[in-house]
Parts: sequence; C-alpha cells; structure tokens
Amino acid sequence: KYKTACTMADNPVQLGFALPLHNNNSPDDGSNASECNPELGHQSPHWSEWDGGKIGGCPSWLNPRDLPEATPLRCRGPCCSIEHGKQGTTLRFITQLYCPADDVTENESAFHRSLYVFACPTCCSAPTPIQENDGSSITPSATHHLSQCIRVLRCQLPKHNDFYPTTGDGESNDDDDEWTKHTSHHWAKSTNNDKLNLCAVCGHGSSGKCPKQKLWFCGPDHQKECLRASKQQQENEDDDSNDDVLIPIKYLQSVCYESELVVEEEPTATTDDNDTTLDNNDIATTKYENALFPSKDITDADADLEQSDLNALTGNVSLAQAATGVTDPTTLAFYARMAIGGTENDVRNQCLRYCRWPEPSEATTTTQADEEEEVEEVPLWLSSNDRPPSQSATSEKTDSTIPPFPPPCQYCGAPRAFEFQILPQMLHHLLQSPENADTTTAANNGSDESNEKSSRQVLTDSEMAILMEAKSKIESGMDLPEGFLEQHEAALANAREALLGVSNNNNGKGGSDEGGSKGGLDWGTIAVYTCTASCGDGGVVSGENGAYREEAAWMQPPLD
Repeated sequence: KYKTACTMADNPVQLGFALPLHNNNSPDDGSNASECNPELGHQSPHWSEWDGGKIGGCPSWLNPRDLPEATPLRCRGPCCSIEHGKQGTTLRFITQLYCPADDVTENESAFHRSLYVFACPTCCSAPTPIQENDGSSITPSATHHLSQCIRVLRCQLPKHNDFYPTTGDGESNDDDDEWTKHTSHHWAKSTNNDKLNLCAVCGHGSSGKCPKQKLWFCGPDHQKECLRASKQQQENEDDDSNDDVLIPIKYLQSVCYESELVVEEEPTATTDDNDTTLDNNDIATTKYENALFPSKDITDADADLEQSDLNALTGNVSLAQAATGVTDPTTLAFYARMAIGGTENDVRNQCLRYCRWPEPSEATTTTQADEEEEVEEVPLWLSSNDRPPSQSATSEKTDSTIPPFPPPCQYCGAPRAFEFQILPQMLHHLLQSPENADTTTAANNGSDESNEKSSRQVLTDSEMAILMEAKSKIESGMDLPEGFLEQHEAALANAREALLGVSNNNNGKGGSDEGGSKGGLDWGTIAVYTCTASCGDGGVVSGENGAYREEAAWMQPPLD
C-alpha cells in the first residue's frame, strides 16, 4: 500500500553542504542575502530551478497563502512547563529542503514538496533542563520529550496549483516577470488578509503592523527585537538606515545566519587493494585501525606525562582521532563516516544527510534485530545513548510512557520512515557570522603546512600514549596539576571540531559577541521521519497549521 523510495544499495546517501550567500552579489555584511539570491527557496516561480534548500534566515513558504495561523511556532518540549507554563519558547527556523515525492508515491499532489525544520533555543542548549546535573545520559522517556522541541512541517502541491506556473522555466509565460502569486504579499492584498503580511523578523504570518516601525510582526517579542536591532544598527553603522530595508540578520538574535543548501552524492569508501564499498562498521575498522587507539592496552606505555606534553597536544587536530568516541563504537562509526572521502574528497563539513525511506538492509536479519539494538545504516547516530526505541523493542519494555517511534502519520495512518538528518556541523553556519567564516576559511587555506596538519590521519605512538595516560590519570582520581583538566577539555573540543571539519568557538552555546556569533542552539543530530505515503492534496489541514502537516523528529543531545 505504501511505497518506499529507495534502498541504500540503489540510492546512495546525499550530503547537504552550506554554501555561503556572502559573495559579490550580496551585501557586504551578508545581511538579507536571500534577496540577492532569488532562486533560494521558493522566492522564484521558476520551480525547475529549485534544488536543495536553504539553511537559516526565514522560511520560504511553498504555499504562501495557507500559512500556519498559530504564529509564532512554539516549542512543545520541556520548556513548555518549565519556563513558560503551557506556552513554549518561540522556535527558530533551521532549514528547509525541496524534495518532491510524486515519483515514489501514488500521490500526484506531492509534485512539489518541501520540509521545514524548527528548533527551540531553550531546549536545544546544553545542559538541557531535563538532563541530570552530572551530565549523564537522560532517560528514554525524557529524550522523547526533549525531541518535541523540534518541529517539522511538510507542505506539498500538485503540478497544477494556485501559486506557480505549470511550466517551471518561465519560457512560456509572457507575464512571467510580473508573476507574484508565489508570494504571501500577493495573497495578503488579493484576499485582504493582513495576517499574510509576513513578520519582519521570523517570516511567519503577522498579527499586526507596528505604527512606529511601519513593519508587520507576529507578536510583541519580535516587534521589540526589531526595534532594538534597528537602534543597534544605527549605532554601529555610519550610513543612515533605510526604513525600506530589512534589519540585517546579524542584529537579530532570534534569526540564524542564512546559507544555501546544496547536495551531492556521498563518496564511496574504498580500500587500497580493491574498489569494494564498505559499510559503517567496515569504515570504522579500516579508518581507525591505525588512526585511533589500537585494541591493545597502552595505558602502561613508557610515557612520562607532563603538563607541557598536554599543552603541546592541545590544538593539534590529530587529537581528534584519539579524543572522541574511545569507548563508543557508534561514535567511532559516526566520525569514520565523516572522513569517508579522505583527503582527496573531504566531506567532513557536511551539514545534512539525506536518504528517503530506506528499506532495511538485507544484512539486518530477524535474528540480528532481536539482539541488542543492532546499529542501522540510517540514520547515522552520534552516540549509542539517547536513541529512539524501535517498534519491536518498545513493545518489550515495561515503561509504557515511551511510545513507539516513529509514530504513524496522524493524518492517514501510514508508517513514517527516516528521510534525512541534520548534523552538528550545521550549527557553525547557523550561529557564526559569514564574515567570521570567511576569515577562518582564508586563514586555514592560506598555509600548505596548516592543510597538511589538518589532513593528518594517524597519531604517533607517543601521542597515543600521552592521551591515554591523561585519560587514565583523570579516571584514577589522583591529584592533577593545575590546569590539567582544562587542557584536556580543550583537546577534546579541538578534536570534535577537527573531525567535523568546522570550528565553532562557542559550541553553539551562550549569547552573542562582537563577531556576530549567535547562541542558544546545540544538538548531536536531528533525525527526521516523514509519512511514507506523503499524504495530502495540498489543501488546508487545520486552522493551526494551515496547509502544513506535522512530521516527527528525534533529537540526540550533543556529546558531553
């Protein structure tokens, strides 16, 4: 009855990368960059040019008329009862993907199809309100509650609809330059519905217009935020601000920096001797056989660990291969998969992994499924902890408060299946100013010596011994030199950044700084599960959500 789109064998994973919009065609400060890139999202009616998606900024609504009326979108996770009573924190827009599904389902109304992801800046910051004080893993039921701080909306349209031409290239439309039906502004005027005038901050439907700022807002919070941002802009910039130009994103703390999301096929991992494709476990074994600590115990190695040794290793990116996932094979497999392209085709900076509704691998037998949580090929989990219970595993648990995951579609009853996941690398592009990113990139690319060090895959025996002895000393509870733990934590932080191919100075936490960094978001990975029937005819679902249907997500908290 319900068709799935692919198997891992016949449809490889697609990787999503952030493409900065800060270029010669956009403003010098990267503000309002999407206005200079009309093909981004659904800002252009030329749907044949739509591809990939976007990261940050404001959502580009596929259906610009039937928007969610419950604006702004709010969190349904832990912060609802902790800080705001029954009203959760206003969500931030994270990313959207254009992924038609009419060819893999029997639903012609999925000819155009976009998915939107929103995250709570309160619940998606560590430590979470429901996490233990000692930072230990949270309970399965608590993780399920935490995952409700992520909201996913799906919108789709048939080829013949009220908003876009039937041909997407614009060649057969004489009035193509005047086409405005794909904009909310058009429908606000034609239907005399002021709610379709989008909020100047978040891009959701508005609740009113500010007489002082002459802008539309979804509520008083964003109205005040925009006023503060306008004053800050006037203080920091010499030129007189133009009332007709939106406030640059760098002054709006509730709006993440904007990038284009482009996709490419994941490279194939091969051995040196042949061209055989490897699965996750093979990759982990091959990549880390020499690059990580060998299986033998080297804690007794002849290495006299001094503070200067750890100082020297701090900042050395090769520590990444040794400082993370030492005890968790799932973490090892995650970082190994990030390095699948090697130095020739480095894909560590991937932000998203896409493989719609993969069928179970033939290698995963019923016997294996009955064993202790067999690691599946998708999604690629960051940790063995805080993962969703499977349908079969859930039925065997005594804790009835943990519902099966993913739940079936609440609209048609079809099963949901994995479609894509958001990686922690995306945080760098959401929270760091493009100006900072450009500076960092230039610095990293300006030195051959730096590139050679960053691509080094293997730790020396002395480095392995030093790091293992450091771990042994910390776990033993012995008295440590002053600053030892801080240096070790710094090495761990550098390790993770190196393996992910990005630098995140504040790790997605905290507030902002003069460099334009934003805070309040952090995650390990976010896995999105969608209706395998891609149900719906594109019409209004409810007054709360308009034509946008809810899907399911599971957020795995960040490591440590």
